[in-house]
Amino acid sequence: MKTTVYIDGMHCKNCMAKVEKSLSTVEGVQSAKVNLDKGFAVLKTKDPVNHDVILDTIHTLGYEVKEIK
Repeated sequence: MKTTVYIDGMHCKNCMAKVEKSLSTVEGVQSAKVNLDKGFAVLKTKDPVNHDVILDTIHTLGYEVKEIK
């Protein structure tokens, strides 16, 4: 499965790396890849991941989630 998370506030490669690393530690996430230019992350998972967990992970880093698809 793929989940796309639109994130506001990422501005540099350090931001990108921090988000990828944190999302990769969420239970059920096999990989996380951030597109810094377009402001989103794509999560690859076997099963759906609870959106509240994703929101909490991003908010803890100081960013805002605009949308999860």
